[in-house]
Amino acid sequence: MFRSTSVLFAATVGLFFAGAAGAATVSPNTGSLGAAANGSNADTVTFGPGAVTAGNDQSAVYDGVSGTKTTVPFQSALNPASSSPFTVEFWARPTASDNDDAPVSNRVSAGNRSGWVFFQRADATGWNFRMYNGVGSGLGWDLTGGTATLNSWSHVVATWDGSAAQLYVNGALADNTNDPAATGAYNASAAADFILAATDSGSPYAGSVDETAFYPTALSAATILNHFNTASSATPGAYQSLVRSDGALLQLSNNVPEPSSIVLMGLGGVALIRRRRVNSRA
Repeated sequence: MFRSTSVLFAATVGLFFAGAAGAATVSPNTGSLGAAANGSNADTVTFGPGAVTAGNDQSAVYDGVSGTKTTVPFQSALNPASSSPFTVEFWARPTASDNDDAPVSNRVSAGNRSGWVFFQRADATGWNFRMYNGVGSGLGWDLTGGTATLNSWSHVVATWDGSAAQLYVNGALADNTNDPAATGAYNASAAADFILAATDSGSPYAGSVDETAFYPTALSAATILNHFNTASSATPGAYQSLVRSDGALLQLSNNVPEPSSIVLMGLGGVALIRRRRVNSRA
């Protein structure tokens, strides 16, 4: 009896996982905003090795096709007022580039643009961080620096202190001098989703993104360098714990299947088998 039940359970679970293998997934938010800021992955998002050395870290992998993205629905805390400080942080491993790929953004492009966006430019040009000024498609801040090396991880961070922006790449300041054509103003978005691997209007990204985080403060240069260095720690969880301790509202993890009832079904099935095994020995 136990043997037949085990076989039936294994077959049922196998079919369930096979059927769910291509289903959409969720990248849970382990920051202080909790599940309300979970990221919903398109069906075409897959998973691969992450940027953090220890703990079997996973990254989200994007194929560069329009629609392959992760979306965190609008949260007011992720869209603070123009005068409020914030920091956006992520790790990216691009596998291709057309000089217009957007690994992370919260831009609203309709009408007078608002919000911000990161672009992956050519390898030697590096990473580009843009903030919009609310006049057509005009830019308030436009910073570029570092290197966007294909098939290599880059740690990319932008800070805003309420009046000025800075861009860091791999723990070092890459640019804090605004483009002369930008106005220095910032029009914060009042309705934007937080998007990985695209903007609200396109610019799909090809490659991996990992450990995306958002903070309600402008992190210091020393803190950013500490994050970059801690990713190489041999201690599992050290990097993620550091991000949370530094006040992350958003900290996206990866590779969690939906629905969560898969796990509950598995636990229930194991419990059933154990009970039958005990009864058969009585």
